[in-house]
Amino acid sequence: MSMKVRQRRPHQALRQPEENSDRYRELCEFLPWGYLVLEESGHIESHLELSARDGRIRHVELHAQGFYDFGKPRYRLALLDVTETRSSNLALRLIADEMRDLYQNAPCGYHSLDADAMVIQINETELRWLGYRRDEVVRKLKLTDLMPLHCRGDFNNAFGTLKEQGRVRDIQVEMKRKDGSTFFALLGATAVRDSNGHFLESRASMFDITRRKAAEDEARCYAQRLKAMSRRAVEIQETERRRIAQELHDRVGQNLTALNINLNIMKTQLSQPSASIAGGRLDDSLELVEATVESIRDVMAELRPAVLDDYGLAAVLRWYADDFGRRTGVATIVIGRDPTPRLASAVEGILFRIVQESLTNVAKHARARQASVMLETHPGRFRLSVCDDGCGFDSSGLQQPTDHRGWGLMIMRERAESVRGELRVESNAGQGTRVTVELGV
Repeated sequence: MSMKVRQRRPHQALRQPEENSDRYRELCEFLPWGYLVLEESGHIESHLELSARDGRIRHVELHAQGFYDFGKPRYRLALLDVTETRSSNLALRLIADEMRDLYQNAPCGYHSLDADAMVIQINETELRWLGYRRDEVVRKLKLTDLMPLHCRGDFNNAFGTLKEQGRVRDIQVEMKRKDGSTFFALLGATAVRDSNGHFLESRASMFDITRRKAAEDEARCYAQRLKAMSRRAVEIQETERRRIAQELHDRVGQNLTALNINLNIMKTQLSQPSASIAGGRLDDSLELVEATVESIRDVMAELRPAVLDDYGLAAVLRWYADDFGRRTGVATIVIGRDPTPRLASAVEGILFRIVQESLTNVAKHARARQASVMLETHPGRFRLSVCDDGCGFDSSGLQQPTDHRGWGLMIMRERAESVRGELRVESNAGQGTRVTVELGV
């Protein structure tokens, strides 16, 4: 409000409230001093705290001006209640202080860069990570100055993408501390533009991922060791298969052959009376020996088919496809031939086992009528595929093996990886299944 006070000085124009407020006395003490200022300068501005009738404190801005009216001094007062404005400003200052504290002491780093990647703002967290003072970095260093030389090119490319597209995410960089040590960080940034769309600055967040990086490297190392162990286990398994098959051939097979010869000699040397008594027993024994020899041959073929070592992968697959078709009723053909030169013996053995497992799955689950095995050689690559026309399945639902199922596919994949190959399974319900192994040659 504003008022004119005539004949009396300003403090004489105020009425004392009934409760005899301390704030009233303060105002009365202030106004005589203000009156003197008015007499000397003609103008005064001040801030007052007044008590309202309900006891609440009101903040008031006082503006007073002196002037002469027909040669007599006059005074004009203006009182403006700024309580709400003051409260709002105080709340805004508190919020600003809180935001500043959050920015400076956040668990992640924050910085802003200009168009030349010069650091124009950086928080305390990132400064602590880097080991610098603020005055050593802000408008003194580019962010690339805080990186090893081999990382700067990748960052400059990412910064160019940021200026063009307005956002980048998950940029992995290596940062260099003031003492020369390094740590790994993950950056994400957005671009700030003017009204014309021109780049002004970037606002970026940084996360220290040194521990995560170390954990990832350790996990990768363990994975490589597991692959190496798996590869070695497969090699040992194939070596043992070959050794056992050879032992069966050299020892058991030869002994059974010798036994068969001896039994035949005994049969021819028996007298007529003895032959009539023991001849039937000898015939049964000869048949048992022949059956045992056949069983040993089957076991040897399962362990390590001699055809594989003598004639190669395509030949052993044709032999196995014929045998599989007779046993299961699934017509199976083999298309293609071995690459030139032949694959390594260990690789041929692994691929043969994968085909065996694939066709076993066809017999167990596919309800197929036909299957095919295809060998394809391309420049630098060899591909082996097993296809069927069975019921198929939803390959997107492939999961980790359980106690009772799923181990076949995992073993096939591990076999392929043991020879640095890749195994893919493609299938849809009602459309059959294709298992493909591809590797470099």
